[in-house]
Amino acid sequence: MRAIITFVFSALLFLGAFSSSHSQNLKKTKTKADLFYLDVLNFYSSEGTRSRVDVYVEIPLKNMEFKRSKTDKSNYVSKFDLNIDVIDKDNNVIYNNLSKEEVTTKETGQEYLSQNSQILTRNLFLPPGDYNVKVSIYEQSTKKRFEKDKKIVVEDYSTLPLSISDVMIVSRLSSNEGKKTITPDVERNVGIVDTFYLFYYVYKNNDDQKVDVNCRIIDSENKEVYVKKETIDFTTGLAFQNQVFMAVPTTDFGYGKYTIEISAASNNYNAEANSTFQNLSPDFPAPLKDIDMLVEQLQYIAKDDEMSFMRDGKDNTEKQKRFLDFWKKKDPSPNSKRNEVMQEYYRRLMTADKFFSTTYTPGWKTDMGMVFIIFGEPSNIERHPYDMDQKPYEIWDYYEDSKQFVFIDNTGFGDYRLITPIWDTFRFSK
Repeated sequence: MRAIITFVFSALLFLGAFSSSHSQNLKKTKTKADLFYLDVLNFYSSEGTRSRVDVYVEIPLKNMEFKRSKTDKSNYVSKFDLNIDVIDKDNNVIYNNLSKEEVTTKETGQEYLSQNSQILTRNLFLPPGDYNVKVSIYEQSTKKRFEKDKKIVVEDYSTLPLSISDVMIVSRLSSNEGKKTITPDVERNVGIVDTFYLFYYVYKNNDDQKVDVNCRIIDSENKEVYVKKETIDFTTGLAFQNQVFMAVPTTDFGYGKYTIEISAASNNYNAEANSTFQNLSPDFPAPLKDIDMLVEQLQYIAKDDEMSFMRDGKDNTEKQKRFLDFWKKKDPSPNSKRNEVMQEYYRRLMTADKFFSTTYTPGWKTDMGMVFIIFGEPSNIERHPYDMDQKPYEIWDYYEDSKQFVFIDNTGFGDYRLITPIWDTFRFSK
């Protein structure tokens, strides 16, 4: 039987097969929260008492509006304005930069756009103090503006005897002839990599001969999930800036938010730095905080007692843990980052939402959505939208499973219902 476990889902072919008459296609609209990502980091600079503040803006290509270039028909271009304001504690704008930006690509396929992004960097030099960095992007094609902001504390690293810079999350690290190339993870989400890196500086402005550096990562329940210790030796000479890269494997990290605690200690001085990141899957249609909805959406693959067990968690944290444990048990390749069963299930669920939603019912709850989530795309669809003296109906055939499902639109509003219910018969097919 061709159900969830067998992965026979050909999305592109299937998407082309469905007409808009099935449902109101749910257009994914961009929001201020997800159009772009923002990170702001503070490092030492040689500009007197001013420190270097790096502003990173990452825009996934899938969120951009591309149009064919007027000068080169083989290219597609997205144009936008990038504005950066730095506001001090007295609410004064002490820095402003507006730039015209554009991204050019020859590929506009969904897979390519989903896997690539544009990262823009700006280096500012600010005196010590508290600031709010506001970034806005104005899309010229849609006339829409999106904003984010981040509060920062700028340190004077040049005067402290021992200090630690802000911590960057690095998704990729390469080296060529001794020169390192890094790709910052601006979103600070390590959910799609097997290993990420912590990058920071230890600044030593004293005569001590060594500095012990300790890194500790804890989860949302204050459980220690990673520890790394190393020593920086200065017996061969004094170095003020000391670059640190720490490789962190994500194999044992569950989904959720994490805190990084870094401490440095020499004979006479101590310093600390804290930061955060998250490990979230892009496959879930809703964030983990919406755990009750995520549990409800398991009804086509989970049994009643499994769903009850997840719902009966004493709080959201325990519910989330049980939910993630459920998917971990179904992972056919537990040693890899991908959970193919989970990804397949949510791909089908989100496709059902896109094509089968009605005015009052999300697509995954409809009869067509249920059949699609359980069995995948049909081998053949026979449509009868305008037959004389008959209500609209469709016949879905699954040749490999010797199954046929008939849906009738009794209302005339695209709400197709199964003639014969299949809920109990095929709900847990494997």
